[in-house]
Amino acid sequence: MKRTVTALIAGGLAAGGLVLAAGAANAMPSDTPCGASDVHVTVARDPSNAAGHEAYVLTYTAASPTTNCKLEGAPTAVTFIAGGQRLPVTATPDGSESVPVNLREGHPAVSRIVQRSAAAAVAPTAVTFDLPTGPYGQPVSVEWPAGAPLKGDTVRVTPVSS
Repeated sequence: MKRTVTALIAGGLAAGGLVLAAGAANAMPSDTPCGASDVHVTVARDPSNAAGHEAYVLTYTAASPTTNCKLEGAPTAVTFIAGGQRLPVTATPDGSESVPVNLREGHPAVSRIVQRSAAAAVAPTAVTFDLPTGPYGQPVSVEWPAGAPLKGDTVRVTPVSS
């Protein structure tokens, strides 16, 4: 009888540990970097801003209900296009801390393109960049909001966040 009770208790603890471990595994971010086909990206004006600055929000959403991948860091190789030509604007990371973001359906991520509000403006038609997927970025091209000004010859790009 004692052996049976001990076996039942040990078995129950082991099963409970497996259930808890499985729950934790499902909550962990994916180790698979997002590729261009995993992500749908949009650009929109950011209604909030710091004094003297404006921003555009890059929103990353899962391309399908089964998407489960990781974004980490800031977009790289950022290029602004107008009339089929590259604009002379340099984009640099803003230096904020970066943490991995698990991208899946219903859990979008964002990063920002920050510009000085008093600088001279141009109107791009698109922005291209490598996704923030760690060391192996995936290039994407996104339509820029029609008529929205890009100001200055340098902008800062923030890391992706949830």
